[in-house]
Amino acid sequence: MRELELNETASSNQVYKKISVDFQDVYDVTLSGLSKVTNFLRGSVVGKPVSRPGAQTSKTAVLDATPPEHLCHRPAESDFEIYDLRKPLDKAAPVARDEKFTRALWETHFDSEGRVLRVKELQDRIFGGGCQPELRQEVWPFILNVYPWSSTLEERAAIMEEKKREYDVLKNQWKSITEIQLKRFSLYRDREALVEKDVIRTDRTLDFYKGENNPNVADLYEMLMTYCQYNFDLGYVQGMSDLLSPLYLLFKDKLMAFWTFVGYMDMVEDHFFLDQQKTQGKLADLSSLVYYCDSELYNHLEKEDSSNFFFCFRWLLINFKREFKEEDILELWEVIWTCPYNTDYTLFIATAILLQERAPIIEQKMCFADILRYINDLSQRIDLQEVLGNTESLFHNIRSQPDIPFNIRNNILRIADTPLSSLGSQHVIAEQTIMESSPEPESRDLVTPRNDDDSRDPASLLVENVSNMSIDQSQ
Repeated sequence: MRELELNETASSNQVYKKISVDFQDVYDVTLSGLSKVTNFLRGSVVGKPVSRPGAQTSKTAVLDATPPEHLCHRPAESDFEIYDLRKPLDKAAPVARDEKFTRALWETHFDSEGRVLRVKELQDRIFGGGCQPELRQEVWPFILNVYPWSSTLEERAAIMEEKKREYDVLKNQWKSITEIQLKRFSLYRDREALVEKDVIRTDRTLDFYKGENNPNVADLYEMLMTYCQYNFDLGYVQGMSDLLSPLYLLFKDKLMAFWTFVGYMDMVEDHFFLDQQKTQGKLADLSSLVYYCDSELYNHLEKEDSSNFFFCFRWLLINFKREFKEEDILELWEVIWTCPYNTDYTLFIATAILLQERAPIIEQKMCFADILRYINDLSQRIDLQEVLGNTESLFHNIRSQPDIPFNIRNNILRIADTPLSSLGSQHVIAEQTIMESSPEPESRDLVTPRNDDDSRDPASLLVENVSNMSIDQSQ
């Protein structure tokens, strides 16, 4: 305890107060230190404590193409040193991808009236290898709930007739709004302004959307405005055009593009709620996964005020749409849609990418702004097959661990709800390969793992269009 600084005339009451303050200082410091020990031990048992960001947190700085310099500060050294004793998760060999799902296989899944048979087997094959590109126009309407799997050819024709009538009704509702109505309809005006702003900058480098007065851009506008009528509670939120654009490019038919978009939005609608709780919760779960798999990477991110993982916000909001090439994003999406595991597979995809890119982030001591630039510069440069192989390997590797924290086991992996026997046979074999070191299965061969020393220098320029993407929802 430091020396009392009292003069000779100090009263007994002053002496008592001074001693009380000094003892209180020691008490506070001791409790502070013990609380840090408690948090560390709790992280070892149930996973790293993660603070879920509040709804008022702005994402603009995270997605800005030129982050402010103050985001690159170095935090002051703590007066309490924490040594993380968690052993990094051993890297398992990536799972090799299967052959593409072919037309010959597709045709074996129909009965005489056109019903799709053995749906789980079909979905498992698509998850393992993806569809041949020419099949997607036929397969995706089933995956995205335009058609029931059990529908006949005749029933599907009737379904499309009804959906055409419904689309026309929805479209005519917003097209028939008069100027007088428009003056008193601020919600409509706000949504229309957002749609107009987004469609003119969505995928304009692609030939399908390139050029002035492109009718395909006008069609995007029409479909998004029609969706505002279909889902009036949600309306339009920035980023939704990124999900519609590849669908229209694939089908080149407004009716099918719109209704597959509706099916897709039914899966991810809560990504676009104004409170952002879903995406923030996913960022928190991603933080837990990275901490469990690679505490060294996590500790670096935490030191640089980056353990909120805001630099991955765009990945999770629009399912990596801007991170992969045009053809690759279609395969990635169908893998996400047909995942046989009772989990959010996008979390494991994001974790696998970060683990692939860990070396430059740590070795170059990147701060938040550096990480943001580096992550955005990966756009269009990520090897999809490598990511998918590493992701499935990572998933099975984590499941096989004996010390999975409660949060990951119950809330992310949801192991209690997904017995191993319920998974497709190929994926059961893949998991047993890691758990029991059994011989490689024919259909899910293992390939050479990635060399983690293979790193790239962070680029100085970000991909165009990143800076304009933030969550902006009209009320």
